[in-house]
Amino acid sequence: MEEQEQHDALQVSDDQAQKDEQERQREQQQAAKLLECEKLFTQPDSIMEPGILDVLRRYLDLGGSAQNGADFLVDKYIGYGQMASLVCSWIAKADQANGETSLSNQADEVTHMQALIADRFDPDKVDSLLHTRRGPPKWLTPLIADRAGRELIYTLSARYKNCQLLKYAMQRILMAGHDDEVASVGSRLAGYFEVFHNLMVKRFEEMLHGNEARMQALSKELMDICCSSQHTYAHAQQLLKELGAQPEGARFKRLSQDMELYAAEKLGHPIAWKMHQFFLGSHTSVADAEVAVLVADLLAADKGHTRSLIPKLHKLYCTPPHGHQIPPMELLHHPKVFEILVQGLFGASQCLPAETQRTYVQLLATAASAVDQRQQSGSLDLAEVPAQVTALQGAISLAKQANEGHRFSPAELQQAAQPLQVPCAAMGLLYSMEQTLLDRRIWSTALDMLPAPAFLSLMLVLVPLQPLMHTKIVGIVAAVLVAMGSKTDYGTGFLDLVVYLLQQGCVGPVLAMISSWASAGSADPLLVRHFIFKTLAVCGPPYSAYFTSMLLR
Repeated sequence: MEEQEQHDALQVSDDQAQKDEQERQREQQQAAKLLECEKLFTQPDSIMEPGILDVLRRYLDLGGSAQNGADFLVDKYIGYGQMASLVCSWIAKADQANGETSLSNQADEVTHMQALIADRFDPDKVDSLLHTRRGPPKWLTPLIADRAGRELIYTLSARYKNCQLLKYAMQRILMAGHDDEVASVGSRLAGYFEVFHNLMVKRFEEMLHGNEARMQALSKELMDICCSSQHTYAHAQQLLKELGAQPEGARFKRLSQDMELYAAEKLGHPIAWKMHQFFLGSHTSVADAEVAVLVADLLAADKGHTRSLIPKLHKLYCTPPHGHQIPPMELLHHPKVFEILVQGLFGASQCLPAETQRTYVQLLATAASAVDQRQQSGSLDLAEVPAQVTALQGAISLAKQANEGHRFSPAELQQAAQPLQVPCAAMGLLYSMEQTLLDRRIWSTALDMLPAPAFLSLMLVLVPLQPLMHTKIVGIVAAVLVAMGSKTDYGTGFLDLVVYLLQQGCVGPVLAMISSWASAGSADPLLVRHFIFKTLAVCGPPYSAYFTSMLLR
């Protein structure tokens, strides 16, 4: 009995010791947590931290003194952020005093913080956060929600293309619906293939339903991001070729062609023409692939070296050897091919031998009018080629007569309407007019200026026949007005042509051109008044706000 009592006493003593030990450990943990909170309180400007209220609540729950917590926060307040804002406001006022009022020159604390982060950013340390923590850091979400924060991510992403956290942030930005913002950054982010691909697919979807103005904006944006590197260009072209082969894929086919031109000529990468052959369909035969190589050589050749390639294409398409099939017309249906042929026929140095001229005419007529449905189990229809040849020959004759200063009679102008109904012929005449009238030497003497009234007469015939060329004509007239200088007599004639374009419905391009020309400072006030009076004579109220504002300028 006595032994049992001793055993019970020892058991109680052990339990009490265990409880005391647990209490001591709890107090130590609580003291450690209190010390951790106090360390946060003693950081400079701790009261300005976003989560300081949560820390203060935890400190009070642990038994900390409210007075001590408040004292810590007050004592450690320095005001670095407020001082930075004050200095930035001084800088802004100093810039204003020096006449620099642009917002881009008024750097604030956010701008300086972005520069500091960009200077000290370490992608390896940032990526380690993804491995040492469960998920991305908490500060990433508010950073993405802020416009300045996203701009910082764009800047860092363009510099550190292999940073995993930045790739994740870019995906989050796209998922949040900021694709327009990402697109405005342009080719800087094309190195992120997933970002590039997702953005490109979204823009392709918009192109299916966009109007003409939206189409042009999307084309410029896509050409910028897709032509930033060879692999993005090749990927985009492959997708565009597949989309262009669909029933409603004409706009994608045109975008593909414009992208080739942009990459080859605007960015100085002629290899884009050579890559043209790589995007042919799987149905292309070996013989057709050889023709594609020849077309690629034509596209990549300098202006002085294209003439030797035209007879080879003419032989394949217009006079194929016995037993050989005419290659697919699709290979010739490229704007650059048409441009080369038109320039060869109607250029300033258009004195081609008769046989060479016939070669150019037949090849251009075949490319413009042949209907090839052989891939759809149809046939190759060449019925319109002879009429196209006749129209081109008529346009060549008109261009030659105009360059010689011929005065067209009303009967001749009526006959001129027949070839000018054909788009290729009309475009050739426009090119001849552009090459002649933009040469400042023809405006030196009255004898040299004889082609001007001849081309004006032909333009009055062409305008109602080719509404799709109105914008092109407006551009030529704008350049001619600059080239002729102060030749008021001919200036009134070209302005009358512009007013006629206005009557035909070409309002926006005409008003924009006149506004730019009149505000440049070189326009004769007499010509400006002539245009305004002529415009008001043919346009009646009610006037739109856009029309009124453009005229008042």
